[in-house]
Amino acid sequence: MSKLDKYLAKAKEPVQRRTGTVVIDSDEWKVRELTMSETRACIRLAEDGNGNFDTFRYNDVRIVKATEHDFLWNDKDLLLAYSAKDKFDLPIKLFENNRDGYTALLEKVNEVNAKVKSEQEVVEELKNSFEPMENQATSVGHTSEVEGNHQTS
Repeated sequence: MSKLDKYLAKAKEPVQRRTGTVVIDSDEWKVRELTMSETRACIRLAEDGNGNFDTFRYNDVRIVKATEHDFLWNDKDLLLAYSAKDKFDLPIKLFENNRDGYTALLEKVNEVNAKVKSEQEVVEELKNSFEPMENQATSVGHTSEVEGNHQTS
């Protein structure tokens, strides 16, 4: 099987994600693991127009992304009822008078995603997984050897 065939077949396979549930006000909330692309989207959506990162919005976005398979955050009536500008504005408004509920939901999102490596961790792990090769070129005019670096020019 070629590499292309392998990844084409993989695209059709169902993805297994870690999941969890939390009960808030007798309602069961189903939380699922975020994918790498969803995590990227959460980070992008938490930045304002000037590139400043908003931790509170990041948490709200993560809650929405981790539960939107089970809850219609984008329902027009819901958005209107809570005067929310978008679905990511809803978590804090929905739980405005229920701090414990918001905290429980955020903790479950964190728990389900705790074992998920960040993109940076994956990149670092890949970098560190390759053993240095003897005389591997590192830059123009330099090589890397087991004993140390020696200039070759």
